[in-house]
Amino acid sequence: MIEARGRLDRVEPSIVAALALTYFLLFSVLSVLRHLTYHSFGSDLGLFDQVFWNTTQGRFFESTMSLAQPQPHSYIGDHFSPIYLLLLPVYALIPRPQTLVVIQTLFLALGVWPIYLLARHKLEPGWPRLVWVAAYFLFLPLAFINLFDFHELSLAVLPLGFAIYFLELRRPWWFVLSLASTFFIKEELPLVGMAFGAYLLLGKRDLKLGLAVLAGSLAAFLALIRVIIPALGGGSYAYFASRLAFRYAELGSSPQDIMATAVRHPGRIAHLLFQAQKLKFLAGIFGPVLGLSLISGFAVVLVIPTLALLLLSNYGPQSAFTSQYSAPLIPLVIGTSILGFARLRPSIQRPVAGAVLLSSLAFAYLFGDLPFSRHFQAANFQTEPRYAAFVHNLDLIPPAASVAAENNLTPHLSHRRYIYDIEFEGTQHAEYLALDFATFGHDPTRFEDQERTVESGGYQEIAEGDGLARFHRP
Repeated sequence: MIEARGRLDRVEPSIVAALALTYFLLFSVLSVLRHLTYHSFGSDLGLFDQVFWNTTQGRFFESTMSLAQPQPHSYIGDHFSPIYLLLLPVYALIPRPQTLVVIQTLFLALGVWPIYLLARHKLEPGWPRLVWVAAYFLFLPLAFINLFDFHELSLAVLPLGFAIYFLELRRPWWFVLSLASTFFIKEELPLVGMAFGAYLLLGKRDLKLGLAVLAGSLAAFLALIRVIIPALGGGSYAYFASRLAFRYAELGSSPQDIMATAVRHPGRIAHLLFQAQKLKFLAGIFGPVLGLSLISGFAVVLVIPTLALLLLSNYGPQSAFTSQYSAPLIPLVIGTSILGFARLRPSIQRPVAGAVLLSSLAFAYLFGDLPFSRHFQAANFQTEPRYAAFVHNLDLIPPAASVAAENNLTPHLSHRRYIYDIEFEGTQHAEYLALDFATFGHDPTRFEDQERTVESGGYQEIAEGDGLARFHRP
């Protein structure tokens, strides 16, 4: 038995590398196919592709699709993501939307490595270490996020995993570097940094480092939303200036109001938390790992900021494991679950590891987006025949022309300075329109109504296909 464990210990890294490579190849193909078959979205992949492409053309982070603002503006007014500068050289070599989804897949595939290292550090040699590798790849949000266009939050999975690992390894400088790197991915991640500071204070009893991380993270968050984003984006932080009133309307119109409501009116918090969709979300997040995060001691505080942002929101996608918003929970929940698992008596660790594997497989099959999942939509990777006879009409649109397109067509037209998603930016600023009745569930009647509406706005139809049309306004 000891000899067998020794052999497994030696080959574990190779097994993990093989699984990561398999995942990367499979999901790279699926992600690219999803785009090429007209199932990607303009409000996500098209938006980011335009930002990257504009930057390669000398228009730094310029967008006409973020914030539903059709005039050219800085994407930084929406989100602070300077990590894009590191990705830009790769994108410049192959400037296509496919490049972004492959980069995202690479980051998510590599995200398993710190999870494995943490399991290797905390657990005795044996197959339970590999169970946590499997739990990572089976975790519900992972596949959904990977196959949902491109989002900056997915890039945080890898460094957050390393932050947990280096903290447990007692390598403070590597921990700080890993954590601080996430602050350049999206402005909300310093809130997770504050949770790491709290864990250092409560769980590690490290007063000096804990206070430094807590204070530094708070300072970074306030600097980003109060100073840097307004200065670089040309206005106040949109998330708190406008979207907050929609997403957190029951709690207040500012961060201060939300904190006051939490103290004075806890019933409102309970009302927001105990909703069917949010309970399902919590079950999907903690169920596969048997809720082991909850016995990880003070490490459980690491998941609180992200959970609070998601569960207190009125915006449905934020409390759904099918969207990108739950990306930080992937390393935080898996990592704290490993810490909770390590606290179990050795005599029950193997049975619990087996239960984690079975639970992860069951959740992935019942609710996931893996190829073996029962609700996996193979049609999302297949092209409808009607596109083949029409798409050449999109290539005929002059590169310098402004275009408004349906959500699924926008990512195929995003290499231009003026591109709009009809759903969000409308048509009033566009010379050309690209319509697709897939937007209306393939309803020809609604599509004909839309055609009449745009014609009344001065557009002329110059190409038509099966539920597809190209219009031009002279």
